[in-house]
Amino acid sequence: MEYFRACLVMLLLTAFAACNSSSKYEAIDTAAEVVAITQLETEWSEMFGARDLDGVAALMAQNTVLIMPGSEPIVGVDDVRAATEEMLKADGEVSWASDFAFVAPSGDMAYDYGTATTKLADASIVKGKYLVVWVKEHDQWKIAAEMFN
Repeated sequence: MEYFRACLVMLLLTAFAACNSSSKYEAIDTAAEVVAITQLETEWSEMFGARDLDGVAALMAQNTVLIMPGSEPIVGVDDVRAATEEMLKADGEVSWASDFAFVAPSGDMAYDYGTATTKLADASIVKGKYLVVWVKEHDQWKIAAEMFN
């Protein structure tokens, strides 16, 4: 009976140690991930400027959400892709750049925000702000939520 108790205690201690082990997650280089997010924002802006719908859509998470001024949230990759397609048809030029990015210590979620510039067909310029939430899907950063004004 003592042998059984000793084995049970050893098994429980091993399970407890495994659950609390810091080796469960690899060390995340959050600074490198911040650079990756910033680079993705630059690439996304360039793809949008080139009206590359497929490239932009490839950045979207499956359950992505788009929140635009004056409209209800648009949810899901198919609906956000359709809304993006409509935006790409508009006259004018849009570009943006990240002002700040943060990556969670777990390395699976991040956000960034920045400044957007829209040059309208009449050559007037409109400045705005944006916020994007990023998640890792299959080890790649994807847009979980996007909001701009």
